[in-house]
Amino acid sequence: MKAHSILSFLFLLTLAPQLLSGQTEADPGLTTLSSRPIEFGQRIAFRSEILGETRDMNILIPESFYEASDDHVYPVLFIDGSHGDQFFSAVGGMVRHMSSVSRMPETIVISFHNATIYAPHVHSNGMWSARDYLDYGADPEKFERHLREELFPYLKENFRAADYHMIMGVSGSSLFSLHSFAKMPDLFDAQFLYASADMIGMGYEQGKTFVDAFEERMKAAPDSKGQLYVSVAEDDVLKDTHGGAYQRNLDALKNRLSPYTSENFKLKVEVIPQEGHYDSVLKGLLSALEMVFPHDIWSPKFRDMIKEPGDAMDNIDAYHQNLSEIYGFPILPKAERWNSVNCLRFIGRKLRQDGRVKEAVKVFERRVAYRPRLVAAWTSLAGALEADGQAERAAEAREKAELLSQADAEPATEEEVTVPKEVLEDIFERYTAAQNNVFRKGSTVEDANALFDFYTADFEYNHPKYGGIYSRELLYNNTVGYLSKGGYDDNRERKTLQTIYGLNAVVVEQQYVGDDKTTMTLIKFRGNKIHYIEEYW
Repeated sequence: MKAHSILSFLFLLTLAPQLLSGQTEADPGLTTLSSRPIEFGQRIAFRSEILGETRDMNILIPESFYEASDDHVYPVLFIDGSHGDQFFSAVGGMVRHMSSVSRMPETIVISFHNATIYAPHVHSNGMWSARDYLDYGADPEKFERHLREELFPYLKENFRAADYHMIMGVSGSSLFSLHSFAKMPDLFDAQFLYASADMIGMGYEQGKTFVDAFEERMKAAPDSKGQLYVSVAEDDVLKDTHGGAYQRNLDALKNRLSPYTSENFKLKVEVIPQEGHYDSVLKGLLSALEMVFPHDIWSPKFRDMIKEPGDAMDNIDAYHQNLSEIYGFPILPKAERWNSVNCLRFIGRKLRQDGRVKEAVKVFERRVAYRPRLVAAWTSLAGALEADGQAERAAEAREKAELLSQADAEPATEEEVTVPKEVLEDIFERYTAAQNNVFRKGSTVEDANALFDFYTADFEYNHPKYGGIYSRELLYNNTVGYLSKGGYDDNRERKTLQTIYGLNAVVVEQQYVGDDKTTMTLIKFRGNKIHYIEEYW
């Protein structure tokens, strides 16, 4: 497909009348000063060559993802099966809160939308009289290959996912989680099973249960690592129509696997009191997270660390290095934390107040390294450097803070703040890279999100030749819609003939290799965002 720029594509997509037909006038009886949706996660469609199907997943990335340095990586919690959509928002919200108060690491949450359940044939062992086995008709070994060879690498490359994976299953959607614990011991670091007391009583053949399969795994490799959480609602136990089978299954699991618990393998089996089948899931999730991320090591006391002998930053690093060794992925000190002293921001300030200025400088240097675009981080570093007598470095830090402050400002008119040329160059370079990512074959909704993050909420695109001015929302919806139909496939090389930087604006002339026509694009900035583009071709 030929085009002169990514915005040209976006513009052409707006010409379809059906794309505009959904616009309606607001109810004149209502007075709405402003309104926009609150975004929570995103849905990504991707093609799996191993599974031979296009799959959708909901993904919630940590709030710090775009502000944090690339040193930060995040474990992943998968919500398995058909219950994923139901629990995605609740689980994501809980994980975000728990990580914000340092009760667990910041974590990526994923659920599969309307996805095939890749689970084995499972014999019911009398749990249902109407049928002998459950048959989801899928291949769990093929799904394992998909995870290892396609999805895990994709998450690592695009979302800085750590090599630490957890999975939770609910009721009938827990079969793959059960199977992975029994047959794929290194695929996940932790499995959480809810409302699954009947499921663990099922098995691969008549007369054998998942408890048998679990015990066989532990006997074969008693030192293998893993964390298994299983819970059932009290209401399910009380209403059990199988002669107490639910409680017997839980007791058997606990009794037969408890001998294998160690530093490597943790087990927690419980009944959630005063809760129903699905109602118990969130209480169970809190309990499971406490098992995996226990309070006594996941609530670090920075004040206590800096009281220990030695350098303050070295002590903080040592604590987090120990955590990293326990979990097998880098766990870094919190640079920022909401309403808490247990972060670099506060502890650096305390060190300076206590007269430990050189140590404060080290802490604030680390804070800047972890949050390189945070104005307050550079300002704090500048103050500590001045107190330490490093005037030249302090001036450089203050200059950096000023540049960032100007770039982050969003004034009413672009004349209020002049964005320095070097800031424009930086934004334009990153914006061009984001354009190219969307433009390439195989681009995703995540690429589109990254591109549209450069635009203000009131961004407008104008193409005078076609007489149209188009909003950010319409262009975004068209782009995502186009991606869902196969996406872009123009990979021709494009070269920039000249770039002119003016007052909060850039004019760029470009040309595709092998094409004698040129394009001219005017881009206007408001702070560090683009609020207007006018294109001529």
